[in-house]
Amino acid sequence: ISDASLDKDKLPSDVIERLRKPTEGPVDISDPHFRLAIDLYIATSAASNETYNAVRSAIIRCFPEVTLLSHHQVKKEVAELSGIVEIREDMCINSCHAFTGPYADLDSCGVCNESRWNTTQLAKGKRIPRQQFTSFPLGPQLQALWRSTEGAEAMRYRHRKESSIYGEPQDEELVYDDIFCGNEYLDLVDRVQTRETDVLVSISIDGAQLYQNKKSDTWIACYKIENLPPKKRFKDVSSLTALVIPGPNKPKNIDSFMFRSLFHISALQKENNGDGMHVWDSETRSVVHQRILFGFGLADALGLTEIDGRVGHHGAQGCRLGCPMKGRHKPNSGHYYAAHLRPNNYSVDDCNHDDIPNIDKLEICSVEDYKERVARIVASSGQSNFEFNRKATGISKPSIFSGLDQKLMFPVPRCWTLDLMHIIKLNICELFIPLWRGTLAKSGQDNIQKWPWAKLVGDVWIEHGLAVANATKHFPSFFHRPPRNPVEKISSGYKATEYFLYVFGLGPGLFRSILPPVYYQNFCRLVRGVRILLQCSIKESEVEIAHTHLVQFVHEYEQIYYQRQVDRLHFCRPCLHTLLHASSEVYRVGPGLYMTQFFMERHLWLLGKQLRQPSNTYGNLMRQALRHCETVALGYMCPGLLSDSNKEPRGSFSAGNEFLFLRPRELVPPESAIARAFVRQNLSITDPVKRWGRLRLPNGQVARSLWQESRSIRRNLRVSRNVKLRVDNVIEYGEVQYYFMRTQDEHLKFYALVSLYSRPDNALLEESCGVLWTCRYNGHNNLIIVDVKSILSVVSVQPLPKQQDRDDGLLFIVEKTGVEEIQLVGFDDEIRNEEEDDLI
Repeated sequence: ISDASLDKDKLPSDVIERLRKPTEGPVDISDPHFRLAIDLYIATSAASNETYNAVRSAIIRCFPEVTLLSHHQVKKEVAELSGIVEIREDMCINSCHAFTGPYADLDSCGVCNESRWNTTQLAKGKRIPRQQFTSFPLGPQLQALWRSTEGAEAMRYRHRKESSIYGEPQDEELVYDDIFCGNEYLDLVDRVQTRETDVLVSISIDGAQLYQNKKSDTWIACYKIENLPPKKRFKDVSSLTALVIPGPNKPKNIDSFMFRSLFHISALQKENNGDGMHVWDSETRSVVHQRILFGFGLADALGLTEIDGRVGHHGAQGCRLGCPMKGRHKPNSGHYYAAHLRPNNYSVDDCNHDDIPNIDKLEICSVEDYKERVARIVASSGQSNFEFNRKATGISKPSIFSGLDQKLMFPVPRCWTLDLMHIIKLNICELFIPLWRGTLAKSGQDNIQKWPWAKLVGDVWIEHGLAVANATKHFPSFFHRPPRNPVEKISSGYKATEYFLYVFGLGPGLFRSILPPVYYQNFCRLVRGVRILLQCSIKESEVEIAHTHLVQFVHEYEQIYYQRQVDRLHFCRPCLHTLLHASSEVYRVGPGLYMTQFFMERHLWLLGKQLRQPSNTYGNLMRQALRHCETVALGYMCPGLLSDSNKEPRGSFSAGNEFLFLRPRELVPPESAIARAFVRQNLSITDPVKRWGRLRLPNGQVARSLWQESRSIRRNLRVSRNVKLRVDNVIEYGEVQYYFMRTQDEHLKFYALVSLYSRPDNALLEESCGVLWTCRYNGHNNLIIVDVKSILSVVSVQPLPKQQDRDDGLLFIVEKTGVEEIQLVGFDDEIRNEEEDDLI
């Protein structure tokens, strides 16, 4: 990889020529018949070739004058226009390794000794591979992103953001709202003196089972173009496939499969004496140099070991960021746990160290320290010496990413970071629920009957499950997957989003009356820290608050659960230790939400849903990946091609600043009622007020109103009329009665009539570390008229279960963590047509 060049790459000569001399000028698809063919080709991407041809025949039969390309013809045109190519290479039939790099000349697998070639065809003198995987070179995909003015403008977001960061006043509090705010990127800027047209690229990889009841372990990697604005970066139309490794077995040597993609990136970095590859920049109408800067290698905790060369998270040095904290294991067991406190009466020789000091100041592995550890591993004299060094260093091999130019990247090992999605939304939840249920596996002489925290048992557990299930109707639709009854469903495919809404959303309200105070308050510290870390924009002071709460949470957790008992070492999961690094990672790489595997999970789902050929699943998957890359390229080359879905709904009315009034609306208002009389009195108006039912917010959420929801005939309506708003610089929560507009001083004004909930119970707020905001509903007794632009987001308002020390009737607020998250991961609130009828 370090000696790569395009001339050594496995690309056709015409593709290499196009990389060095890119096609100039915008793409022309103005011919209506040609445009129709491309539209039809994209629209039938999840259908068969016969579907395209059948629709084509129907169109020609109705309009004989139309000249419409056949499926084969339009497929060739799309391939030529987009410039996207695939590289297919041989692999072991058992997925042991790919025949690339040092394995390129082998005729059989170096692990299982299976033949590389189809033996029947080989007997006939034909060398036909038994299995292949496919890679999609980055270069042609990057060239496509610059071919339109809109694409070139989006690709310059990185440069604009960088300029704004360096232009910020020094006396203002730092705000981390992208990876470009992190020290790792700023160090790269100083090191390479970034240019306007440089591109920062990350690679994410993950495995997926294509079938639930059939072994089908398939691994997919995709490129993440960090240059793009966040609202584009995480969308389906910006996800670029890097490679597809067919199953059904898990690949044993991921490096051999990633070799081609990284070889290609290294070759592009070396083009033009290090100035980078050529692209045609539509904004400047010229060919420019583009250096490829490598950002992150992303994967979940299990997948990361495949690419970073470290040992698994249950090794002695199992920290994913390489900090010096060493784990502890039970006697006669080699399974290490992340226990910071030394167990009582503990005498295991290789991990009998004292308590880990200063867990609030743990340092991650430096570049220099990493190089020393790798050198020690490489210098191992034999298997026993290798195993000794591996245990001492936490490294099992050099990372394949070390072959890239370390000056043009976040250097190894600084290019690895945390995946908060799996850590928080799965690992931690799957620890606490079994703990509180008393179903977590016990060890040795530990007695579950003496666990004071095991309260989710018997009738309490059943009633708790009903409370969770009943919460669904109070979750707005954009929360997507509210938690199901855990009594019935938690052991049968509970999703990460369900776990998160259940534990971190409903938990502070539902667990208060169940858990003993010391365990409840410890849990609330966790919730407070996590909610901060999952924001898209985090102030420096908030990072410090999160760090304080999480450090105290981990320390208290070991004291009140683990209690220095050897039999409870398995309570100390790696995810708890990871939380100690989560806050400091914000300083280094920006908010963790930008590095989660949500992007990769979405990409896996996007390709998986298009599979239509169970007889040749993996071949179909690779073809769909190619077609997706071509569609993304065309979407950037011709921005109007995929933009129809962004049209504003029929009958909507813009309120400015990306706020949009949505129907239903009143054409002729009825006689005034209490709420309408309040509006007339406070605005000093006499003419009727015409109500609107819904408001779309800039973050994509749709806030409904009491008026609109009360007239809905839909079953299982999920309440979406409660909002978070800012009134006189104070955060309030309220129920929207309706929206309306008025002309004042010759300007059209947009308002919402809101019934404010009461201020929070300060005692409960303080007890819960600020995560349980309880309030009461005031109805028409606390009405207020606000400008719609003061509305920040839609929230869920849930009934608080009966508390021994509080009166009934309390409610509590559940917010969508990270207001902009719904846009980052590609989901916008659905706007339903059936609710758009006007009232005459």
